[in-house]
Amino acid sequence: MTRNMLAAMLLMTVAFTSQAQEVKWEITGSVMNAEATDTLQVINLKTQSVEATLDVKDGQILPTEGALAEPTFCAIRREGRTGWMMAFVLESGTISLDIDLMNSCILRTAGTPMNDDLAPLLHYLANPTGGYDPAKDEEYARHILGLVRDIVLRHADDALAPFIIQMTQTRYTPTETLALINLLSEQQRNDLDIQRLQENMTLAAETDEEMPYRELTGIGRNGNPVRLSDFVGHGQYVLADFWASWCGPCVARMPQVINLARRYADQGLQVIGITMKEPIEASEGAVQRLGIPFPQIYQSTPMSTYGITAIPAFILFAPDGTILLRRTISPEAVEAKLKALFEGVNLP
Repeated sequence: MTRNMLAAMLLMTVAFTSQAQEVKWEITGSVMNAEATDTLQVINLKTQSVEATLDVKDGQILPTEGALAEPTFCAIRREGRTGWMMAFVLESGTISLDIDLMNSCILRTAGTPMNDDLAPLLHYLANPTGGYDPAKDEEYARHILGLVRDIVLRHADDALAPFIIQMTQTRYTPTETLALINLLSEQQRNDLDIQRLQENMTLAAETDEEMPYRELTGIGRNGNPVRLSDFVGHGQYVLADFWASWCGPCVARMPQVINLARRYADQGLQVIGITMKEPIEASEGAVQRLGIPFPQIYQSTPMSTYGITAIPAFILFAPDGTILLRRTISPEAVEAKLKALFEGVNLP
């Protein structure tokens, strides 16, 4: 599930508001599925720069020390590879990390106050109870929401709470995200990034699940104007895939979306693509390269119309245009929902 978070994390710019003080840190820990000698990079999630390099020998991180002006939220990247493993806090003290390179996740953080409080959430994200079952995706989301709410209540006055809300907000509905924001202290609610998120989620809540669809216009593949209402509200289920050619996870998951479109076409599902923040030429080039068979809406306004801030994202519309599903979830979870609709499967 942690894959679902990458595009959302790239949009974050979280900063600590406390007075600057020197942070002296040390990182130790273990690495599963590492090569005999491996190198990891510590990535600053605000600046996307490399804060430190960790050498790994025989599955152990060689103790590494450093200093910063203030605590910093970070991810881990394997040197020379793409993809980040989220997330931990580079703060004063000895930080112990357990990392699984095969599954691209941080299994555990420990040793310092904020990292200790992050541990239960990271453990569940990496190892959901009973293993991940797409049919239980909404159940997992509720559990994650509870863990995040506990962290927010404990850290309402510091930057860990807004960071966690932004890190995981794609797992819940906009209304649930707004409820978490309301738990923050006034100082943290005044953070510029949280104010922007609140504005987007307020807009998104107007198109939350069980709400009617909102019109969206753009350009079709033939160069002519096209509207969302050309597809939605005409007696069929419509799955909108919000994506872009520059979004690695979007491109990686596109074959799954294409399979969904083909598998459920005869049962009345129409899949459409809605691209974000890129020229038509880039979108069309990716459509041709990836062999995407379903219609596209280019150069529309998904951010201001639906409050979409992270991709890939999906919205499933009912035959009458009502929004059935609008969390940013995996294609596997979308398929579980479609099976429930078309095959009468009862989800938990």
